Formats: sequence, structure tokens, C-alpha cells
Amino acid sequence: MSEKIIEIKNVHFAYEHQKVLDGVDLTLLKGEFLGIIGPNGSGKSTLVKLMLGLLKPLKGEITLFGEPVRQFKTRSRVGYVSQKSNSFNRGFPATVREVVASGLYGRLGLFRRMKKADWERVDQAIEQVGLSPFAGRNIGKLSGGQQQRAFIARALVSDPDLLILDEPTVGIDVKSVEEFYQLLADLHRNKGLSLVLVTHDIGVVTTCVDRVACLNKRLFFHGDSQDFREHQHEILSAAYGHEIRVIEHHHHV
Repeated sequence: MSEKIIEIKNVHFAYEHQKVLDGVDLTLLKGEFLGIIGPNGSGKSTLVKLMLGLLKPLKGEITLFGEPVRQFKTRSRVGYVSQKSNSFNRGFPATVREVVASGLYGRLGLFRRMKKADWERVDQAIEQVGLSPFAGRNIGKLSGGQQQRAFIARALVSDPDLLILDEPTVGIDVKSVEEFYQLLADLHRNKGLSLVLVTHDIGVVTTCVDRVACLNKRLFFHGDSQDFREHQHEILSAAYGHEIRVIEHHHHV
């Protein structure tokens, strides 16, 4: 039996009196690549924050690597790329190498000096995402796609077992998006990384991930991508109401 990386049981959540999640059950096993889709306001980003222990459910329980998420201490096992990473201050005076190195601070402690072996890890993470030629360049001078690769390298530098990405391709051009998803597929295949990807791009979900969760406050589907492909019209109609223009995203991938 594969190790359970994330287990979410009967989770409910509300902001003020507005219900956001209603009885969600979800499991991610070791080595799985899960895509979470759903309309705006469906609770996707809230679910990610709950997985990371940044929010507390009203009801239900969440475990990370078998431990209750609020007690989980080995944060370096989880890499996280938020939506906000691609809207940071472009004038920020840091090189790609410095940005990636900041991903080690959690493990090293903010004021411990980086050793030679730490810098080697930084360079290895930069190489993994194909940014070695840009390692010394200011992060603000890179394209949106390259910046997102740098943030993935920052998330990878602590050698996590789980990588969570929340809408990582918002505002990135189509060509960069395709390269970005290729990078995720390679990381999944070659490193055996467990991945959670929140995305609007249903075309990606059906070609890139191996498990799909379709969410709109409650789960409308949670299963393998092959099943999702076969029944996607009914699933999306149920989850999105009847507004399934989202399917037009297919040509992105």
C-alpha cells in the first residue's frame, strides 16, 4: 500500500458565514500527480491553504505525511509555489541564484551561513529547471515563464517530497506554459515527486496529471485522469453549472 502524503477527511470551511468547502474527502498517495480544477470561487486555493496548515478547517481532519497538518514540523518536505509568485516586485534586486537560495532558509535558519554544499544544491535546482545560463541574472529581468521556473527551483532546493502549485501559469504566455508543464511532467517522472497542481486549464489536467479532483465547494469527481477524460462533459456540467466554455482551453496543451 502506497504511503498517504495528504489525507483530507470530511473537511468543511467557511469565511464569515459563507461556506467555501462542504465535506471534502481527498487523498494523495506517494508519487501521484493530482490536478485540482473548478470554477473561480470554488474553494481551490482555500483547499491548498488547508493542506499547508495555513488555515484551520471548521470541521474534519487533514494529515500530511501521516501527521495532523497543524503539528507537522518538517516543512522542508513540502515545496509550495503560490499564484502570487508571478506578481512580485520586478525591481527586487536579487539574482536567480539568490532567490533560489532563499528556499533553504527554512532548513538552515535565516542567519546560518550558506556552505559550499548548500550553493551546490542551489545550482543543481537551477539546472533542474533549465535556468543555469540565467543564474546570475536579476530575477526581474526574466520572462514570466522563466520567473516561474526560478520559483519552482526555489521550492525544489530543499529536496521536498511534495510540490504544491497554486495556479502557477496565470499571466504566462502560451509557449512558456507548455514548457512549464513539460518541466512538471519531467520532475514527476524522473524524481518521483508527488505533485498537486491547481489550474484552470482543463486541457492540461487531461494530458499531464494522473489524478483529477473537480471541486466546486464539494467534490464532483476524484479519480484517475483516464476516467475523467471519458466522463468530463457530465462532470464539468455538474460542477460548473452549464458554463463549460473552459473546455476551449484544450488547445493550450
